[in-house]
Amino acid sequence: MKLHCANNNKGFTVVELMVAVVITVIAFAGLATMEIACINGNSIASNVTTGITLAQDKMEDLMSLDINDPDLDDNNLSNNANLRDGVEDFSSVGSAATADDGHREENLDAKGNPGGMYTRFWNVAEDTPIDGQKTLVVIVTWQDSMVTVSSII
Repeated sequence: MKLHCANNNKGFTVVELMVAVVITVIAFAGLATMEIACINGNSIASNVTTGITLAQDKMEDLMSLDINDPDLDDNNLSNNANLRDGVEDFSSVGSAATADDGHREENLDAKGNPGGMYTRFWNVAEDTPIDGQKTLVVIVTWQDSMVTVSSII
């Protein structure tokens, strides 16, 4: 009996298919890692944007007040040299922070309503930089992060 072997080399061998599968898996693993990094970056950017928006909204509210309004009182003269002093230590963020003037709103959401992770407070320095003016700093903190907005009125 005579066996005929076809010299048909069309198609892929198992080894070639396995190499292709391994390369594809490595490529998708890299893409998944990049996707996770993008999601984390977007989350951080969203939090910073929300923090800045909360700070700017409060600054606009404060700047629309009469200069003698109680929300513009300087209740902590010891921090006038640096209105951000003590805020950078995130172990004292939130209700444990002592660097503010007592003007504080805690647990705000992205729209400034109760029920979120943001703490917003503002410090005032009277007669700074010159007599008759006030320096305002609005600070928003959350999860080891903060943003500040400052102005002079």
